[in-house]
Amino acid sequence: MLFAADAFDDRRSPPADPAIAARLADALTRGGDRRIRPGADGRNLYHATVLPTDALAYGSSTISSLSEHGFNALLDHWRDRLGRPMAADAYAEALAMLRRRLADHFGLTDSAIVFAASGTDLEYVGLAAAYDGRPVTAVLLGRDEVGSGCVHSAAGRFFADETAIGAHVVARTPIDPAFADTELVDVAVRDAAGRPRASAAVAAELALHIERADAQGRRAVVHVVHGSKSGLTLPAIADVERLAAAHGDAALFVVDACQLRMAPGAVRRYLALGCIVLMTGSKFVGGPPFSGIALVPGAVRDRARPLPGGYRRLAARAEWPADWPGADGLAASGNFGLLLRLQAAMIEMERFAALPGEQVAHVIARFSHHVLRLVKRLGLAEVPGAGTNCLATETLRTLDLSARWPGCDFDAARAMHGLIARQSRQWLGREIRLGQPVRTHQMSDGRPAGTLRLALSMPLIADLAALPVPALDARLGRDMALVGAAISAAASIALAASRSAPAS
Repeated sequence: MLFAADAFDDRRSPPADPAIAARLADALTRGGDRRIRPGADGRNLYHATVLPTDALAYGSSTISSLSEHGFNALLDHWRDRLGRPMAADAYAEALAMLRRRLADHFGLTDSAIVFAASGTDLEYVGLAAAYDGRPVTAVLLGRDEVGSGCVHSAAGRFFADETAIGAHVVARTPIDPAFADTELVDVAVRDAAGRPRASAAVAAELALHIERADAQGRRAVVHVVHGSKSGLTLPAIADVERLAAAHGDAALFVVDACQLRMAPGAVRRYLALGCIVLMTGSKFVGGPPFSGIALVPGAVRDRARPLPGGYRRLAARAEWPADWPGADGLAASGNFGLLLRLQAAMIEMERFAALPGEQVAHVIARFSHHVLRLVKRLGLAEVPGAGTNCLATETLRTLDLSARWPGCDFDAARAMHGLIARQSRQWLGREIRLGQPVRTHQMSDGRPAGTLRLALSMPLIADLAALPVPALDARLGRDMALVGAAISAAASIALAASRSAPAS
């Protein structure tokens, strides 16, 4: 056994040796695509560092840096083995341990667990489970509110020119001939004004696409979302239940829960309906990017056909369960970077699960209070959510910048996001991380409105929950004051630049 259940207790960890810490940081960026690799400034494409940081980390809706707790726990366990290659059998053993810990965490009994290097890669799990010889119709819900590469991977295409195992491929071409005829259908989650569509209306549209695909001799892979980029959950789980019951084998339902802003009970309910649940260890979990976990009902796994040959360019053997048909055709290799990222996510999930529920609820409630104060103080608005009280809506808030700055479109908000990430320490003495803009609605001239997101993560909640009540409010008040100052400063620069830019 590579580690025991308590092997990542970092309370006795000695101070990190800088050279060893640097080796761990380097290992954490291996075994993924180019999005994970830091540039010359030590940051990846999302402005996040590999090493822990003292930044005000309210950007977990996009990506996180690993917490000091998680980093030290990994360092304590791996410090003497960072220079060794990861053998295939050791990799398989470590992933088997993670499967057992995930099953315990979510209360699973008969579910297959597949690992992947990113949430985008997880889409290939749904395709493998659904393929039965018929061409596939992939129904993607809210393409602007899920991962940007999912529009390609959900359709059975490579989303980049290199896969996580280092295979060089041609982006946007089929991963295997089995998916060459896959069609993609996009279903909106919001209306033109940015209001969430009614669950019943979304469910009815999904039903129409399932029926059309079935009439054409196609198998539908229907994506529903639990916690989109802006916190939406659509359709409601009761409507998903009705869809699954009505359409049977005509469709396989995939729940995009990659933000993982959901309770274990909701995970089990989806699995009981026969849905595949996709989640990532970054985002709300607060682990390092990129890592993906797919939970597949045992009955779905049992009906699956052998993995198509193209999957040999996507994954290693141990990342799929040993009893998945055709998994033995994958290469037996190890991906140490992915293992580290998954272990870091597990550390954060278990730490969060140990928090008393009333403390978590209190932190979330005070966060909401201070976000509302920030919105009023800056004259912003919030993009409307789905009106449900759950982790997805309570821990992720989307700010509509165009309410204060009518000229602030999506591109201006992207510029603001980058300015805040790069310049906030210089402006305010503290680095600030916010969530990237997401397209939710249009301004009066038709351009997508500018937004930014504020989000809690499991590590941040754990840190805040340790504070006495007065100190918690003081901390959140200071944090939101700095966030507001950073947004205002970035707006003055980005909007001035956009006004002076020549018309295209």
